[in-house]
Amino acid sequence: MLLAIYSGKFTDRIGFKLPLVLGMIGCGSALLLPFIVHNQLWILLVSQSLFGLFQIFTIVTIQNLVGTLSNSKNYSKNYAILSQGTSIGELLGNVMTGFAIDHIGYSFTYVFLASLAIISGLVFLFNLVTVPKHEKKAQVQSEKFIDLLASRNLRKTFIISGIILTGVFLFSFYFPIYGRSIHLSTSLIGLVLGANTAAYFIIRLVMPRLSAKFSEMHLLGICLLMSSIGFALIPLIKNFYMLAGLSFVMGLGLGCCQPLSMSMAYHFSPKNRTGEVLGLRLAVNKFAQVAVPIISGPLGGTLGGTLGTLPVFWTNAALFIYGGLSMFAPEVPDQIKTEISEKMP
Repeated sequence: MLLAIYSGKFTDRIGFKLPLVLGMIGCGSALLLPFIVHNQLWILLVSQSLFGLFQIFTIVTIQNLVGTLSNSKNYSKNYAILSQGTSIGELLGNVMTGFAIDHIGYSFTYVFLASLAIISGLVFLFNLVTVPKHEKKAQVQSEKFIDLLASRNLRKTFIISGIILTGVFLFSFYFPIYGRSIHLSTSLIGLVLGANTAAYFIIRLVMPRLSAKFSEMHLLGICLLMSSIGFALIPLIKNFYMLAGLSFVMGLGLGCCQPLSMSMAYHFSPKNRTGEVLGLRLAVNKFAQVAVPIISGPLGGTLGGTLGTLPVFWTNAALFIYGGLSMFAPEVPDQIKTEISEKMP
């Protein structure tokens, strides 16, 4: 979280190849540490800290690269493809890791995962996959990230991105608690969560068609409002089939929201600070990722004995309704729109 903005600046200054190689090989090296040093808690803390650092470089650079390879007509499509690839990677990663632990043990599973990251880095190091050469960009008068918040559209994008990620984490965190409170079995809870994940895959397959029919902001607003329905109704329902259906509807909305927020962040970025903007967006997201578990624990403990999880779900529904309606607010003034268009590739 703390280094996300710097990683974006780093990409803007030196290009894509070095941050990708550094990020991927760094991730692999961090994963090798638990194999090298056995049965020590401290090495897990060191490994995860380093992994988080190098992963930031990888994520921000890839997002910036996708934006560079796109134009104003296919931003949403390309970011949807990136998100789909990420979803597939998460699914395969979980499955392969589970089988690897069962067959070769924890230590060698780290070696297996590390090799995937290191091989990916070597692919870019030896130019087996080429990336655009770095073009020196115009220097900005001020390099303080706070200047980026002067843009109304960027502020809105950062806020909405934080709301989206908060919703994703709160649902995965609190639904199992709610499911147990209404006596759903662990298997049924898993199926409800699985319906949410399945919707991610489906909506990202049709996102290019949706993006052709709706503007990014209006499509994001529709998806936010769609997700708010699930957050509002889930704590009122105990039927498994209805819960699975609502989970699927929420997945359609959330699965569409994440790539759209990436696309909008790049779209509204000054041309010479795209990586920095994507890094700032990621910093906001990581802050939400850090803060949500800390806040959710005491909140759930305080309210759980009286109202259960209902306040948490309804608060999140209110945030999503606010975010959705804000996407239908009047557009920015023409002067600002002209400035934005001039900064576009």
